[in-house]
Amino acid sequence: MTTIEAEHIGGHVHRYLKERPRTGRVASVFRHGFNVLFDEETEPGFVSIQSQDVPLHPWAVASELAGRIRVGELAVAEANRIRLRESDVEMDVSAATVEELKIKRYSSEEGERALSRSPILERLLEEERAKRDPDRFRSEIDAILKRWREAGDSNVLLDLVGLGTGSTPSGDDVLVGILAGYTAFERISDEAKASLFGLRARFRAAENQSTPLPSAQMLATAADGSFFEPVLEVLSALASEFDRDVRPAARSLASQGATSGLEMIAGIVRALEALDVGSKSTAGRRVGHGL
Repeated sequence: MTTIEAEHIGGHVHRYLKERPRTGRVASVFRHGFNVLFDEETEPGFVSIQSQDVPLHPWAVASELAGRIRVGELAVAEANRIRLRESDVEMDVSAATVEELKIKRYSSEEGERALSRSPILERLLEEERAKRDPDRFRSEIDAILKRWREAGDSNVLLDLVGLGTGSTPSGDDVLVGILAGYTAFERISDEAKASLFGLRARFRAAENQSTPLPSAQMLATAADGSFFEPVLEVLSALASEFDRDVRPAARSLASQGATSGLEMIAGIVRALEALDVGSKSTAGRRVGHGL
């Protein structure tokens, strides 16, 4: 048997695998790794085993890969090891660094810098969209975002869930970006804090979501303040000193997946837009004292 030592593991998958032994099968294979669906009938978990060249997310394990993994292979996780029986491969996660992938909440000064940089993200979003085929769900997503802005009710955003195709529909990706933007502002914005309170109750459990399991997990981890590494980089760049260019981090996120990264940027932009409008329309109050 070939034994491989995992280097990094997302916090959510780490807790999931530590709870008890899990049995599953390889659900899909991609260029830099494969996905395993564990305990499908009882407590499903969709876990990515991927190379260290791929950005980490809360439900991923980063490791060197060995052998050719096939869809349908039996996978057993117990005692800090993931065994793939047919490939005769064993992954040891006991020494892997646990990465919680949490967004750092902004200070007042950082929030003001982030809001001032929002137009940079908006321009990059427009430029990247112009290079790609239109998303056929764009008009529906935009209509929901318009209703949200007009109503000022974060519950309207629930209509985004499951809107689109693939393992992470476009509507979910946009919503993750909005959750990321609001999470960064949670400590300094009354609006962000109130919106997150309502949305978190809906997304903290990944079960019974009207969206594919990988996306439901993504929404649940976002509600917990944990995100895909490139999202963290964009939020960090937005808040940094002005000598740091935010565009490299934004382009890196935009390049992730067919459209997922770009739609997450769209969500971050919409969150910053809503918070900026709120700050300007609330007389005598600035970031740091509620928006």
